[in-house]
Amino acid sequence: MTKEPNEPHRHGWVVEIDPMDPTSTPLKRTALGRIKHENAAVTVADNGHVVVYMGDDERGEHIYKFVSANKYQPGNNAANRNLLEDGTLYVARFDAAEGDVKGKGQWLELTYGKNGLDSSNGFNSQAEVLIYAREAATVVGATTMDRPEWVAVHPQTKTVCCTLTNNSERGVKPGQPVGGPNPRAENKYGQIVRWREAGGDNSATTFDWDLFLVAGNPTIHKDFYAGSANINDENMFNSPDGLGFDQAGRLWIMTDGKY
Repeated sequence: MTKEPNEPHRHGWVVEIDPMDPTSTPLKRTALGRIKHENAAVTVADNGHVVVYMGDDERGEHIYKFVSANKYQPGNNAANRNLLEDGTLYVARFDAAEGDVKGKGQWLELTYGKNGLDSSNGFNSQAEVLIYAREAATVVGATTMDRPEWVAVHPQTKTVCCTLTNNSERGVKPGQPVGGPNPRAENKYGQIVRWREAGGDNSATTFDWDLFLVAGNPTIHKDFYAGSANINDENMFNSPDGLGFDQAGRLWIMTDGKY
């Protein structure tokens, strides 16, 4: 970095690789934003737009969604090859009444010239919005999350889940209040947040959310650190990390941690 100040800006991007063409060149998809990507969950909305969900794996960071400008064309590989090149990037805000672990949500657009993303807040182009996606998310008022890692989309219902692995800084650091989808301070167990897009449309800008589960240890805790009602002493775990649905709709969860 002392030789090249822009070196950090070369990292943190999603790169698309075509596994069907070994002669193709991997392409950096800058429209998906520069964050600490854990995975990129791709689905096709009913209206044909390609949607990519992404978590930023850091304490107090955010959940993002990209919606392609053009539509998927079955059988037209040439057109589909560049669907991730142009589109709109959003970041999630989760709203809830005090004490609730469910509520409404909104996807906030990360586009230069909108939602305060202009020179008054230090952004001079869409390129700067994408490079400094975290700062842009803060400006528009996105919800800080407990380390969003993997995202998975149900193959039939298109319901979306994201692992919130843990966050020792929740309720400790400014800007990371306890509440909503992040209901515990100094959260070492983690949880999985689930949402359903308005009208079942993955390209929608609003959604309903709840906590699919809250991990914990009921053998030593009697409060919310014991976990949600679907956690017991035979299935308990902590720090959900990898996540995936199989074609039958079963959700598979990989875990981190030692608690």
